[in-house]
Amino acid sequence: MTEGAFWCRVGPAEQLKRVQGWKLHLSATVLSAPEVLHRAARVLVAKRCAFKFAAQAKYVEELTGSRYDRAQCGKFITAYPRDDDHFRELAEALDLATAGLPGPAILSDRPYRKGSLVHYRYGAFLGIPYVTNEGVRQIRLEAPDGSIVEDRRNPWFSPPPWAELPFSGVPGRPDRAPKEPKKVLLHNRYVVQEAIRQSARGGVYRGLDQRTGHEVIVKQARAHVGGGYSGHDARDRLRAEAKALHELSGLGAELVELFEQDSDAFLVETVVPGVTLTRWVQDRFSELEDSAQGIPPGLARETAGRLIGLLSEFHSLGLVHRDLTPDNLMVTPSEELRLIDPEFVARPGEWAHRAHTPGYGAPEYVSGPAYCPVPEQTADLFALGAILFYVATGMNPALPADEPRDLRPAVDRLGGVLALVAPHSASARLLVPAIRGLCAQDPLTRWTLERLTAYLDEPESGQPQSLPPERGEKVSGLCRSVADRLIGDGLTHVLSTMAEGNAERLWETTSFGDTCDPCNVQHGAAGVLTVLARADGVLSRQDLRAAMARTASWLDTRMDQQGTSPLPGLYFGRAGTAWALFDAARRLGDSELAERAARLALALPLRWGNPDLFHGAAGAGLTQLHFWRATRRQEFLDRAGECADGLLSAAEHGDDGVFWPIPGDFDSSLAGITHLGFAHGVAGVGTFLLEAAIATDRDDVLDMASRAGETLARAADRGSGGARWRTDRTGDDGTSTLHHLCSGASGVGTFLIRLWRTTGDPVLRQLAHEAAVSVHKARWFTGTAICHGLAGNGDFLLDMAQVLGGPYEEWARDIAVSMHARHALRNGLVLVPDESGMRITADYGVGLAGVISFLLRLRHGGPRLLMTDTDWPEPMTAP
Repeated sequence: MTEGAFWCRVGPAEQLKRVQGWKLHLSATVLSAPEVLHRAARVLVAKRCAFKFAAQAKYVEELTGSRYDRAQCGKFITAYPRDDDHFRELAEALDLATAGLPGPAILSDRPYRKGSLVHYRYGAFLGIPYVTNEGVRQIRLEAPDGSIVEDRRNPWFSPPPWAELPFSGVPGRPDRAPKEPKKVLLHNRYVVQEAIRQSARGGVYRGLDQRTGHEVIVKQARAHVGGGYSGHDARDRLRAEAKALHELSGLGAELVELFEQDSDAFLVETVVPGVTLTRWVQDRFSELEDSAQGIPPGLARETAGRLIGLLSEFHSLGLVHRDLTPDNLMVTPSEELRLIDPEFVARPGEWAHRAHTPGYGAPEYVSGPAYCPVPEQTADLFALGAILFYVATGMNPALPADEPRDLRPAVDRLGGVLALVAPHSASARLLVPAIRGLCAQDPLTRWTLERLTAYLDEPESGQPQSLPPERGEKVSGLCRSVADRLIGDGLTHVLSTMAEGNAERLWETTSFGDTCDPCNVQHGAAGVLTVLARADGVLSRQDLRAAMARTASWLDTRMDQQGTSPLPGLYFGRAGTAWALFDAARRLGDSELAERAARLALALPLRWGNPDLFHGAAGAGLTQLHFWRATRRQEFLDRAGECADGLLSAAEHGDDGVFWPIPGDFDSSLAGITHLGFAHGVAGVGTFLLEAAIATDRDDVLDMASRAGETLARAADRGSGGARWRTDRTGDDGTSTLHHLCSGASGVGTFLIRLWRTTGDPVLRQLAHEAAVSVHKARWFTGTAICHGLAGNGDFLLDMAQVLGGPYEEWARDIAVSMHARHALRNGLVLVPDESGMRITADYGVGLAGVISFLLRLRHGGPRLLMTDTDWPEPMTAP
């Protein structure tokens, strides 16, 4: 037996050599797992079958949790039979051995029999190692014709078409998913019409009550999911919610019925019309010219009054909500507030599993044990303060944890944000005292609802307050010492968390990043190396040079791991890796490494199924331009022209403009999209074509770049709050509009200001300005990262400042202020969280390296990283 970080693996001495086939999974609850393992292991060892199981009870709890992957939920033991005869023998024996024990149904598999813990699916054993066209590492299957296909783990039984079913007539699960979803009738009364959301615990559906003709909401709770050591599971929580709905009649949705069908529980409730308070606040902020202004103070006062009235009526019933958030409050068309999803409602002193949403849980409750007495109603007062913070700022109150924990009370951290917002926002000035009072660390000193009401009734409430800036920083902007602290501490953290030796990854990343090429820019070492090289050029730190050299050496040894045809793409392919290595080689004075990086750039494919910048051909083309500008080697310019030719031929023309779709049959999760933005669409391809046209002096390429600009101008969603763009060509106007670099206003503006600089079209300049207005006003409810947040938005604003002057540099400082407001203190270091808002990761695209990149440019000037058009150094002599 070998014990890993999560799984224990057991097997006979002879090594498993099977590539793929029918495998077995056994489910369990955290309480039944020891007995399931005991009984199953006796069978598996006796029959010499290799298997693995979750190593600790806490992992079983995770595997069966409500938030676990829907398709994978419940897979406690996986068995790997030698062949199909062995498989059938084991399935029967394991079913007999574990009959009568509890465990959830595994949605990706088919049960051996209805109610059995034994499930099976066709999948990889050793599998075929594979790297997708977007650089994601997978283990795949080999089809009979020799093709390599994805081992799909859908939340329904979906074996590959060539796999012959090992059993026939098995009840409990169809042998294929239906081609079209069919309407489901529950309890001979409710017709399920559409899924609102799906999770491991079950679905939430919109349905029709055939008895009354009314629309209803149907919630499902799957058996044995979300269970703990108490033996309760998701069904018990749904029963508790039904009880709460009955007690809360008149305050929210009304209970229609609670019933069970096929071991699952279902709750039916009336529909509360309107939108969540979260959506309502976002809509109000989207109408503002600047998010820092906040919603009108009269509206903030009215909203606070409605919250007081609702919570007062709720508390009069002797209840505690425990999960009071803007997502659990509905604003009706008549502007009334209603409670929804009261699954954690309880009475003070009752024992229950701790439940809260990060940012809204009272500190005395959040820091308690997982199973504990229900807190007093003062816990809801803290949540009310956090909701008012959200109303005042539009910013999620969840902040990354300090280490040591609780180093700074939540009220002080929220107060620091408010100190930055309040000078510009009358609604924030109104609510600052209330938020501080409600979020007090000591629950006994928190404002009561009566005191809050009295405060809001005072005519002078909301007048300018004396708000001391947090730790002496300037409220109106980010002082240099703070910027330097963020840069210095961020680099110290990056260097101190670099892995030792010949590790598979140099830095820990996100769960998705773990599946990606560790050499890329987005989640890998190349992105961090790019920032180390920039920092080495402007800072006097000896440790940067050593870290840069080590990172470059680590990447250099892995450059050929994707074979003779490395993936293109600036952020997810090897184009960015070549770029980063080359720039680092120049800083290090290593001409041999520079030449190896050049060879990698020359090996990149220039015509590719995906035309985009981050994953595809445009990224390879931009890299050719970077090498040409740095070396003046004609072969790079020729290759840039070849890439441009491929993109000209790949363009799709329509009445609404020119687009570069990713083909539906392309082996990528992006297949079928036709995006407008910078990472995957028109703006990114247009950026490369523009730079290629300037470098090659080709009118046809410039004309296509101009058409891309016209397409984006036509698609702009313009309003008083600036310009935004929907993600996809097929999206409706005014929907799914975003602010970030990847697929929103920041990325589109990045292209438009460059196109204006070349063509002089005033429409493009105006749209770029409106994009800047949009990203500046969104700074308090945008994440921190390059790809999807503040760092990328700040870089765009600095582009605008370099080209146009004006207010844009000050706006970029405002971006940095918002970044700093979210920081965590980790062992004395001031660190900005990654795009999750809660973790600290080093990644360039989603984490700390990208934040440092923007701050270095803000503090020290210079060109934008991974772009080819600003402040170019003198050409380097060709190695």
